[in-house]
Amino acid sequence: MRKTPFFKLVMRTWIISLILGLMWSCSFFGDRKKEQYIPIEFDLQDEVGAFNGLGANVPISFYSRRMKVLQTFNDLGIKYIRVKRVDENWNDILALRASTTRLRIKWIYSLDAIPPQFLNKYGKLIDVKGFAGWWAEEVDELLYQEVPADYIELLDSPDLLRGDSLALTSDLFNELIHSTRTELDLREFQNVGIVGPGLSSPDIMGDRETWYMDLDQAGFDMLPFWSVQNWENRDTSRQVVSALADLLDYLEEIESSKSILISAYASSETNFNQIQYPDPNQYDLLGNLKTFETYYYSASFSLPYALRVYSNTLDLLKHKQVVPFLYQLYDAPADVKYKKQSWGLLDLSGAEKPVFSMLSQLMQRVPQRSTIVKTLQPSPAGLNALCFKNQEKVLVTVLNEDLHSQSIQVSLGGAEGKLEYKNGLLCFSPGIFPPELGKMDVVEMEDVELKLRSDGDNHAYIFTLTLKPQSIFVGEFQYK
Repeated sequence: MRKTPFFKLVMRTWIISLILGLMWSCSFFGDRKKEQYIPIEFDLQDEVGAFNGLGANVPISFYSRRMKVLQTFNDLGIKYIRVKRVDENWNDILALRASTTRLRIKWIYSLDAIPPQFLNKYGKLIDVKGFAGWWAEEVDELLYQEVPADYIELLDSPDLLRGDSLALTSDLFNELIHSTRTELDLREFQNVGIVGPGLSSPDIMGDRETWYMDLDQAGFDMLPFWSVQNWENRDTSRQVVSALADLLDYLEEIESSKSILISAYASSETNFNQIQYPDPNQYDLLGNLKTFETYYYSASFSLPYALRVYSNTLDLLKHKQVVPFLYQLYDAPADVKYKKQSWGLLDLSGAEKPVFSMLSQLMQRVPQRSTIVKTLQPSPAGLNALCFKNQEKVLVTVLNEDLHSQSIQVSLGGAEGKLEYKNGLLCFSPGIFPPELGKMDVVEMEDVELKLRSDGDNHAYIFTLTLKPQSIFVGEFQYK
């Protein structure tokens, strides 16, 4: 059959329409494919502030060379330690001090309870001058024992009831700062600073605001750092930052530029993925009860707990002039055996719990004299990210708490030169043990290959990555 010109025109039109349709379809599905990546964006010029390292609470009553303390501090980037004044073994303290001195770590001495001779029958401080003198004598004794104090915190959580009343009130705290500073100066301890107020929460609603309001100007000036604990609220946001943000806003209003020492944080959460883990404040005994070192177990041995602490660390560092203090560096026998507590990042044998394994992989790679950059937009649920940078390097970490893989596209805008990928790794667990087995989750590491490309239109560098379920990524980039 002979094809007419009209037939040829119709066929040509149909073929062109088909081709255009296929091109549109490919473009549509291509765009859809791109949209499957969750965007995480950084502007490297938008800095939060300098990274000042981490702090850690250390059980000073126990020192063990199994802990490899020097390596532990170094791996975590510890710049401050906070210790409690108890009945110590001075040889243990001296050994610990030798390790920290080599790393130029600052010591903060704190106190759980005011000695009873300075309290009334209701547990309230009545002899301010006597307690101030006691602290000055303690500082003198520490110097004599060659474990000098860099800072002291007059009382841990003075805003909590002890018995029928507060041991300290905000006005007594102001008076105590003045009196303690005077007693320290009389003994020529001008180099020993006082940090405070050491509150149990940064939430300034209610009476806690008075701890800042009732300081006179001289008392305000005597504190080189604020100190406060920061824990999530299980019943509300489950985030560590909401109350802290309010406190930071308040401190800005009263024109305070002091750094904040988050004197204790970890995670108070014990229910992960609808699985209830034993509380580290009251762990479970499993197996042979006589061999407690082998069979004690709590949420702190699990990967989900590690991920939450890791995420909380990132959230705290997103605020300028904040130094987070890990709640407890390692488990101590007295805590495990008698208090049934297991908050440490290392267990009794010195083995790494998952939180240490993951956090140390990040902190070992943080560039020297680095600044912190947070994401331009809040991360979607289950994800969290942060960036560290200096003039030579950029370090990016992204966390996935979700039970499913997450595909992400990370954009690094504002680079100061040509950026190239150096190396990176994924930290994850091949399987999460159920709590009834009492086994520590194993953390594995896998090298990551990335293709970093330049996005000239947006003046950024971009890479894509699929995060395994419940994993973290740590990637190093450098300028050519």
